[in-house]
Amino acid sequence: MTDDIYRAGHRQRAKNKRRQRLIWTCAVLCLLLVIAGIAILVKQYLKPNTTISQGRPVTSHVSYENKTKHYQEPDFELDLPSDWQPIPRPPGPYQSYTWQTSDRGSKGQQIEIFEDTIPVNFTVNRALIVESQTDHLSLKGSASDNCSAYTKDLPTTQSQGGAHAKWQGVDFLCDQSNQERDIIGTSSADGVNMVVLRSPGTGVSHKFSFTYTDHSINPDYSVFYNTLTSFKMQ
Repeated sequence: MTDDIYRAGHRQRAKNKRRQRLIWTCAVLCLLLVIAGIAILVKQYLKPNTTISQGRPVTSHVSYENKTKHYQEPDFELDLPSDWQPIPRPPGPYQSYTWQTSDRGSKGQQIEIFEDTIPVNFTVNRALIVESQTDHLSLKGSASDNCSAYTKDLPTTQSQGGAHAKWQGVDFLCDQSNQERDIIGTSSADGVNMVVLRSPGTGVSHKFSFTYTDHSINPDYSVFYNTLTSFKMQ
């Protein structure tokens, strides 16, 4: 009898423990559900009310002709930016052509072309090597670094006013006395400061020299490159 009472009490206590565990489990689940619900509500409340829509595609047509102006001179033709202006030829022995931006101050840019009578003693800060393709030019790479960096130990000739230097194996004259300038000059295997081109119509050859000056803090040499590649004999 005593054993039956003990076993009955034991079963009752075990049943009570299972009931308590079930109650605690349910309570924990309910608490987790409440926390999850609160988190969802907070997230939804804080989410910005932003609508993203895709606009209609916009197609832009860039006209090269609208950005450049074509010039025809007696022996050659070329393209220059449309906002550049030709300036009168200065008196002197040189047959030259000059164009520049409207800003002639600290940010001005200028391209000058010498024909046949070439200033052989003209010194530059950077060299751009070009090559004759009969009636037009090809560029051999880009302009050099400021030549003062690699000609500082070379002697300056008094007769020519600059240090003899080489860029890509081609000779040019480096201006060591005005290292802060930024003047690019072309040179080629035809000679210092010059390249020889031939007219396809007459077969007559002419010597040319090209210079580019940019006074801005961050010079843009692409204008010079594009002008040279547009240059063609008539």
